[in-house]
Amino acid sequence: MRKYYILLILISSGSCFSQIQYGSVQYKQITSIEQINKQKDMMIEVKSFNEKYQAAANKITYTLNFNTFETYFFANKILLGDDINFNAAAMSGHGKIKYYQNHKTSENRNFFDSRRTGIVIINSETQYQWTLVNETKTIDQYKCYKATSPLFVDGEKQDILVTAWYAPDIPVRFGPIGYGGLPGLILELQNDRATFFVTKINLNPDSPPEIDKLLSPKAISKEVARQLTTGTLSRAQLDGIKDEEDKQIKK
Repeated sequence: MRKYYILLILISSGSCFSQIQYGSVQYKQITSIEQINKQKDMMIEVKSFNEKYQAAANKITYTLNFNTFETYFFANKILLGDDINFNAAAMSGHGKIKYYQNHKTSENRNFFDSRRTGIVIINSETQYQWTLVNETKTIDQYKCYKATSPLFVDGEKQDILVTAWYAPDIPVRFGPIGYGGLPGLILELQNDRATFFVTKINLNPDSPPEIDKLLSPKAISKEVARQLTTGTLSRAQLDGIKDEEDKQIKK
């Protein structure tokens, strides 16, 4: 029975997919401060800091631009106060500052910017293993179906589920913060730290939306990014790695 249910969704969504060439979707997030502050021994000052960033994060909106094969997801820059770092707030719920995907070439690039690393582009794929569930709810007049996937952190499967609600009536296989691959647009996505929900959908606008491929600076691996973040790799060493890679490419 489950096979027929999945097949029905794929057929109904696939019949309309070619009609949607590009579009733009707006999302907001609601962070879960209970999950972020779940450590029992967390200091009161840290909890207060987290709550301040939670309030700031909930003010940020995100945009998902897409065409047939590419998606570009990014946080819309706003002023959050002199003592609030926008990038940290945008990523507090496993969000993204900027994220590019090409579903045809399997390219995945993530923008990262901090005092320690500076601006870097990381080759970083969002991982998921969807299980389709025969459960529905209505979101903004769209009938949505439920899907779940384990949460992956640095390639490791966690004992935590990510829940997506997707709309087969909007047959595009994309969603927020790098998630997608379902037979319909993801209108709501819940991870262990936040819920992302759609606020505006614009399909086939008058002109194609911006798709930033995040080609500059040159992308580095997740391992190199980790070494930069932990301080085991300097910016000078990173530049040396890039120079050596360029020499190998030219050969």
